[in-house]
Amino acid sequence: MSIKKKMGIGILTGTLGLSLIGGGTWAAFNDVENTTNTFEAGTLDLTTDKSVLFELSNLKPGDYFTKTLKLGNNGSLAIDDIFLKSTVSGWEDVKHSHLSDNGENNQVDFLKQFKVTIKRDNVSLGTVTADQLMSYTTNPREITGSGTNPALLSGEDMDIEIKVEFVNDPATYPNSRLHTQNKYQGEGAEISLKFEATQMPGEERNNDGE
Repeated sequence: MSIKKKMGIGILTGTLGLSLIGGGTWAAFNDVENTTNTFEAGTLDLTTDKSVLFELSNLKPGDYFTKTLKLGNNGSLAIDDIFLKSTVSGWEDVKHSHLSDNGENNQVDFLKQFKVTIKRDNVSLGTVTADQLMSYTTNPREITGSGTNPALLSGEDMDIEIKVEFVNDPATYPNSRLHTQNKYQGEGAEISLKFEATQMPGEERNNDGE
């Protein structure tokens, strides 16, 4: 056999030997453990006991009414704050030819004839005229004022009392016995009250039960 062939066999044999040595580095023992992990979002569910709070017609100056709405927390999460939003629609100016100005007015004029007092669990939150409720459309009014404490824990409820008074204004037209409030006869509006609940701030959590 030539020297070149002998060298080639020697090199192949050496390579095979290294391969066998490298392939022998494995362990017979091992262990596998598994953990099953879950997370689930809670529910935020503000409820009301009425879909219509007041629906009255044929009102006159001096009339008033008080209605109570119960707000409840039917969710699993505590409610941080509750905000009141309000929108007004459906108003139309009714003309009265026997009045010197034909009874012309606008929606704000009409709504100013009504005072609205809001109470939470018999605590007064203040009195506004109905036209001021329109500002709650873009700037919702906080009605809980609970600070850092939850407004409603899961399963709790609160009473919101709303009193509306048609103001009796004795003012008259100049040189006339006709009262200026005559211009509001036959007029009306639809006021939508919307209550919005917010969650408590996020926080570090541990496993349930810990």
